[in-house]
Amino acid sequence: MKRTCRRIETVRHGNVRVKIYRRTRTVAGNKYATFEVCDYTSGERKLRSFADHQAARKEAHRIAQLLAKGDAMAAALSGREAASFGRCLELLRSVGDPPELACARYAEAVGILGNGSLLPTAARFYLERHPDTLPQITLTDAATEMIELRRKAKASEPYLADLRCRSTRFTKAFPVHPASVTTSDCQRYLDGLEGASGTRNAHRQILWRLFAHCESRGYIPRGTNPVAGTQVLAGKSDDAVKFWTPEEIAKLLAVADHAYLPALAIAAFAGLRTSEILALDWRDVRLTDHTIKVVHRKARCAGTRLAPITGNLFAWLSPLAKKIGPVWPRGREWKERERTITAAQNATAEAAGLLPWRHNGLRHAFCTFRVAATQDVPRTALEAGNSASTICSHYRALATEAEGKAWFAIMPPRSPANVVHLPHATKG
Repeated sequence: MKRTCRRIETVRHGNVRVKIYRRTRTVAGNKYATFEVCDYTSGERKLRSFADHQAARKEAHRIAQLLAKGDAMAAALSGREAASFGRCLELLRSVGDPPELACARYAEAVGILGNGSLLPTAARFYLERHPDTLPQITLTDAATEMIELRRKAKASEPYLADLRCRSTRFTKAFPVHPASVTTSDCQRYLDGLEGASGTRNAHRQILWRLFAHCESRGYIPRGTNPVAGTQVLAGKSDDAVKFWTPEEIAKLLAVADHAYLPALAIAAFAGLRTSEILALDWRDVRLTDHTIKVVHRKARCAGTRLAPITGNLFAWLSPLAKKIGPVWPRGREWKERERTITAAQNATAEAAGLLPWRHNGLRHAFCTFRVAATQDVPRTALEAGNSASTICSHYRALATEAEGKAWFAIMPPRSPANVVHLPHATKG
């Protein structure tokens, strides 16, 4: 493209002159006339192009009038006002914005805030919270980082699996910077989850931990965890605790698979959670001490506890116990172990004619019958790894002392080899 300057035209308004350059451009062998108007309203020279001569003159007149008006206002400035304007120019020199642009932005900002003194505070607030000014990381990367740190801290496999499962679903829904997620986003996500209030509260707790991790790493400002303002759902207090009866556990024990029988007996008579049984090794089953050591890394609750090996549990475990190895032997990865023990639970319930399997029914039964048999709430809470208030509010007075003792009197059937036949007395 070839450009040739033909003529300069000047538009006057008072003492102000605005130039129009007429140029001829050659494009693909064709010549076109263009008109470029000099614009100094921003403080810098800019050329505005027009294909029509009248449009260019109209724009030049408009620019000349604006500049003339500015000159008139400048001529009318007092000495103090002129000095003030000079200081304004000095302040703006470091920014680079022309005075009229700076004034326009200031007027717009004050219109939004209602007070010019709030501008610095608003700017700092923006810098502290806007994703563009924070460390650049996605919510997915933050979740991965959190889980890896928990793994290095020797967190249990069930806890890591729970973190991974619940956080992955959320990060897929919000593949953005953590600071871009609002409280309303989190609340809508939680409202859309299916399941009981306890399930949604568990999701909420994991999300709170994820954003707490982001706070501690500076990915979001302190005190801006969006999950903190979401609703905590209250469970139905009138829902009855569902647990197995002594008659039902006897049927389950009678039909249980040989590999599943130790886990079933430990859950029923020692009250271990399924996740604790999945992590349990035979080395922690101390038959001689009549205790099962549930260490911190294997428990949902903080701290190590000693679950009791009652007399009947001792009888069930003695012929099955090993020196070392997992109590639940099937599966290597945690998810696979969960699937296999769930399948064993369902198969046992089906064989006993007691479908469906009652989730947490064995642990609920232990807590119910243990507190009934011992009449000791603190002791039961210590053995079960619960608080005394939970034992008192959920399990106390659900069974009589006689029913509690009946639960812990369920013994394995005698082997014929252990039966001693006494000689019959002879007559005479």
